[in-house]
Amino acid sequence: MKLIIIIVILLLGCVALNEALQCYSHDLCSINCPQLSYTIKSCTDNDNRCYTATFLGGIARGCAKERCNVQINANSVTANVCCETDLCNSATTSKLTLSILFMILGALILPRI
Repeated sequence: MKLIIIIVILLLGCVALNEALQCYSHDLCSINCPQLSYTIKSCTDNDNRCYTATFLGGIARGCAKERCNVQINANSVTANVCCETDLCNSATTSKLTLSILFMILGALILPRI
């Protein structure tokens, strides 16, 4: 009986390991963003992280590959924040907000130097 319980627990553990990562996913939006509960997406095997991308015009969420980055150019400021657990890209954190604030300030100040 104990052996059967151990086997069932091991099998359930294997099934849990094969589940796809779930992320909130929607296109760029600013004011009229969809409710996050309606935007859950199961990622493909190639995508192993969730991202939250913040632009000057709004925010986007979705599945991503390994690399996350920050880009600053003349037209926009983009901050991609990645995480690796189910539905971890739900809200903009204060840490993200501060990072974006410093990037915007840097983008405005650097061209003047």
